[in-house]
Amino acid sequence: MWEEQSHRECSPEKDAYGLDKYKCNLATLNRPTQPDQPTNTDGGPRAVTVTTRQAATLIASGSGITRQPPGPKVIISKAFIVYTSPSPQHQTTTILGTSIEVEFTPVSYTWGWGDGTTTTTTDPGAPYPHQTVTHHYQHTATGVTTTLTTTWTTRYRPAGESQWRPIEGTITTTETSTPYDLVRIVTYLTDDAEEAQGH
Repeated sequence: MWEEQSHRECSPEKDAYGLDKYKCNLATLNRPTQPDQPTNTDGGPRAVTVTTRQAATLIASGSGITRQPPGPKVIISKAFIVYTSPSPQHQTTTILGTSIEVEFTPVSYTWGWGDGTTTTTTDPGAPYPHQTVTHHYQHTATGVTTTLTTTWTTRYRPAGESQWRPIEGTITTTETSTPYDLVRIVTYLTDDAEEAQGH
């Protein structure tokens, strides 16, 4: 999963797929050289390459979708509220025998409303009554879902180090809500209502 290439300094460049990657020699991260660490033919330590493609295999899930109302029916023309978690996610992997912590931080959110429209924002939203990301549906429908595509920046650091190293490029995750129906409220006047009004 992890690509190893010879390099003596930290430097961003493009990988074989045209993606940004961040190459960094573990020795430059103030890590002691292990006696059994793989070495180049010239005897120097081998560099570790961490690409966004590789980091993407570590992220366990998206930032999550919470919607209000949460039930199976949503009333059209009323505010449909959504929000997600802005918290960073952390994963750990091992490279050349060294434990590496990778941090994923959400930076933007694209909401697909299931009606052909989308909203992109850096705001994760908030629950009622402080909602900041809403949508108003115009037509009834069944089995509608909301999708959320979250864009993440990533960085990493070897175990025991305080200095984070950026990973060039971004990662996206996409998730889908449970389905719901879009309904219209219809008001009916009954005899009881007429009588209550004195008619």
